[in-house]
Amino acid sequence: MFATEYLIAWAVYVLSGAACCFIWWKITSHVKHMAWRDLGRGFALVIIFTPWYSAEEPELLAPATVVLMMDLLLEGAKSGLKGGIVLLATTFAMLLVLTIRALWLRPKGAGKN
Repeated sequence: MFATEYLIAWAVYVLSGAACCFIWWKITSHVKHMAWRDLGRGFALVIIFTPWYSAEEPELLAPATVVLMMDLLLEGAKSGLKGGIVLLATTFAMLLVLTIRALWLRPKGAGKN
């Protein structure tokens, strides 16, 4: 019974996250500069959809932001930043992808004098 409830909770979370991302996409569609728009959208995706292991159970995942907040609240800043490290790594990966995308989509004559 627990596995079913776990999957239902994740399904509700993913659908809610998708709805939030859809609304955020509509809000950021008015931003004219492509780099700022994509950066805002990337941060929203990282914050909402990055999972990480929760508590002592290695098979149970939770959103990394929730894991980070619970670690900070219950264990303090010295002992519990597991969720923060994975959020930092995911943010770095997002920035790397956006940089490669920006270089790939750059106009062909842009950098030549």
